[in-house]
Amino acid sequence: MIVLATALFFAYYYGMYRGRVLLYKETGTDTVSVDGWANPKDYAYWKDATFTIPQYDDIPTPFKRGIVKIFMDGGYLSKNSDGIYFFTKIKDRAPKVIAYGNFTGQAEREMAFILENFDYQSSAIFIFPQRGNVVYWKKLENELPTINSFKKGALIYMDKMELIPAPNDGIIKQTKNSKYVIIYNTKTKTFDEYYQYTNEDIKNAQGEDDETEDVIDTASMDG
Repeated sequence: MIVLATALFFAYYYGMYRGRVLLYKETGTDTVSVDGWANPKDYAYWKDATFTIPQYDDIPTPFKRGIVKIFMDGGYLSKNSDGIYFFTKIKDRAPKVIAYGNFTGQAEREMAFILENFDYQSSAIFIFPQRGNVVYWKKLENELPTINSFKKGALIYMDKMELIPAPNDGIIKQTKNSKYVIIYNTKTKTFDEYYQYTNEDIKNAQGEDDETEDVIDTASMDG
């Protein structure tokens, strides 16, 4: 009873997300209400239609409620929608379409995920914080990538063909033919993409530089 009373006081006093989450943890009663989340009734009704295989069971409930709201708001649960997106139903692919990190540097856990389009060729990437409300969305035409996350300080390519420490946590978006990082730009307040060079890219670039030097040397000798 003392623990319950403390949780109730905490939730009332703060009246915000963290207080209500504590109440949920202590009582087991899902009374949490956040703008970016599906309400408890809608979540209970639509969660199985949203998360269709057990591989998504480990997604924390706050993120699940946010995703269900994204599905509802986007009309992805309607059979009559022309732009339906869905989570992959391929079990060994499912863990590769979800990533977590502190992507915007706001000291709050955030989630990135990939949804596939019903054309089975295209997809979309979403990023949103645990409170819900999408902070980044992009349609990926003719792409079905996988994603992973990396921590601040990991070595990545940005503006130059030179590895530098990542300024923030970020996302690796990878297909069979290419790899990009998606990272938040604190100055422009946007998510930017940067191509990640392969060893072959670097080797070819170095070869081109060598050829350029040869031409310059030959020209100087002719003079």
